[in-house]
Amino acid sequence: MKKITIFITAILFTLSAASTHGQQGKSLDEIIEMIQAKYRSVTDFYARFNQEASIKALNQVQKSEGEFWFKKPGKLRWSYHKPQKQEYVSNGYTFWFYNPQEKQVIEYPISELINPGNPTTTSSLPELLGNINTLFRPAFSDIKDSSNYVIDLIPIEETDQYNKLTIVVDKKSLMLKSLYLYDSFGNATKVILRDIKINKGIPDSVFKLDIPEGTELIKAPSLTEGH
Repeated sequence: MKKITIFITAILFTLSAASTHGQQGKSLDEIIEMIQAKYRSVTDFYARFNQEASIKALNQVQKSEGEFWFKKPGKLRWSYHKPQKQEYVSNGYTFWFYNPQEKQVIEYPISELINPGNPTTTSSLPELLGNINTLFRPAFSDIKDSSNYVIDLIPIEETDQYNKLTIVVDKKSLMLKSLYLYDSFGNATKVILRDIKINKGIPDSVFKLDIPEGTELIKAPSLTEGH
């Protein structure tokens, strides 16, 4: 469920160092405004990704890779290809988690998964990047990178999923190249994006899960039942 929440989710906040200039040359205000303008214009988004999740309690690093699609409003798909195939799909109303190894699909109404009062845990990555000023407190990262803007984002609203997000954005194209997600337990997740394509007209059919024959469909019980 944690991975599900993280990837229905995303990033960003209010300017706490508005007039600060880093080695990047431009002020933090200017950089944030440029990134926001870039991602507000995004109607659909595709990328391949490599992910590394460092689990502190287990002293393990879990590696995975796959593809990601997003389309406004609220449609997304995360397809994991390695080490095991998994699908996380939403058409904006229903969310499906498909585990081919278990021959099982779990279906959730989106309304059961989201917290409408906290957009930092309900918005997709491109949507978060388009609203940094209202969702996060940004600051220049201590990481130095001459080719990219590296910015730390602290959520204004507390969330159990993460307490800091670091984004790495190409200075020329303003494309997100990678992100680092940190939580209060000392865990860290790194996601590197490549082969990025925006506004290419992704068909709605991408955001529909075709359930294979012989696969069990489990409709998750309402979280509000009995209340």
